[in-house]
Amino acid sequence: MSSQKAVQLSLGTARSLSSGLARLQAASAQGMLAGQGATQAEKPMMVAVQAPILCASPSAIASGIRAQAAGPLSLHKQAPLSNSVVLERSMSVLAASKMVGAGCATIALAGVGAGLGVMFGSLINGAARNPNIAKQLVGYALLGFALTESIALFSLLVVFLILFA
Repeated sequence: MSSQKAVQLSLGTARSLSSGLARLQAASAQGMLAGQGATQAEKPMMVAVQAPILCASPSAIASGIRAQAAGPLSLHKQAPLSNSVVLERSMSVLAASKMVGAGCATIALAGVGAGLGVMFGSLINGAARNPNIAKQLVGYALLGFALTESIALFSLLVVFLILFA
């Protein structure tokens, strides 16, 4: 069995299981499963499970899963949220997004650190191999250090712009 067929089979099985779960929850919400006492213990309720569809495209399966996930599967009713709660949540999402963006922008600092290590390691190696041009190599190394550190400063500038602008 190819991997695409295996993925389609597992997606179809997941969809059929989630639709069966949704039917069970809907039946429970209507009182068919809960609250009928001894008569329910005598007659267990059977729920038909939809067979997986193997000929559907992956995008159709994914959109079906998204549609089922968007539906309310919980048994309790949610109270409507006030505008202040919605605003507070959106602000916390914004703050979290800023922190994630700042963290991603600091990845450049790892490259700067690696570059400086390689550069000064090469300086030591070159000066040890040819001590006559050690002063010239130091000049080149300091120029490379300044250019590499400018990348770090630009990265920190982007971080501060993300966080405070």
